[in-house]
Amino acid sequence: TEIHSGKSLGWAKTEDSFRVRPSELTVLTGVSGHVKSMWLSQVILNLMKQKTKCLIASLEMRPVLTLARMVQQTLGSSDPTDEFVQKFCERAKDKLWIYDQLGSTSSDDMIATLYWGKHVLGCDVFVIDSLMKMVDISEDNYERQKLFIDRLATTCRDLKIHVFLVAHTRKMSDESEVPDATHILGSSHIRNLCDNVICVWRNRNKEREVEAGDKSEDDLKKIPDAMVFVQKQRNYQFEGKFSFWFDPKG
Repeated sequence: TEIHSGKSLGWAKTEDSFRVRPSELTVLTGVSGHVKSMWLSQVILNLMKQKTKCLIASLEMRPVLTLARMVQQTLGSSDPTDEFVQKFCERAKDKLWIYDQLGSTSSDDMIATLYWGKHVLGCDVFVIDSLMKMVDISEDNYERQKLFIDRLATTCRDLKIHVFLVAHTRKMSDESEVPDATHILGSSHIRNLCDNVICVWRNRNKEREVEAGDKSEDDLKKIPDAMVFVQKQRNYQFEGKFSFWFDPKG
């Protein structure tokens, strides 16, 4: 069936609800600081375990820090040995590429990177983090946003690749409110032209409860640290949410 045509996100609970399928563009959204990039980093590690070649354009984080986080997530500890780091890099060298450009880049360069990544490196999954780092697309230029998203979606289909595009939402009046696709910063075409929308939401209420010390540890364990919402999925009927818990060590 269509749902099983792609790769797994890497968790048993998401297995029959969302797959990373070729020829699709997924917009990953959420409020700034709500761990979108961290969650996506875990997804990429899970895809690499499935022998998927991935290219990350993390324009908001230096490549060495992107790698450091992936090493920490893999080990489940913030204190890897030099030997572990070398082993990680050795295992990742034919599965992971990082676009070495911190700050802004142009939409033309980003599209060219997708073609290079597919035709020269053989990559099937790409991360662009984030839309706001395209120097030729301002957040109030809706026409340019529409053209870029359309080009991205077309490139995904032409190259049979999957692209995760990080797009921030507007700041919500209350952080306990879960944003949806209509809150994505910029043009409505961002949500209309993509195939999937996933929202990552961090449970700030729980963090406040932990600080206050009002609830027992057992009660707190039952409350998720974050929720991931599939808010649009063009080629499969599932829309819904998944609970996630954060491991500070990893």
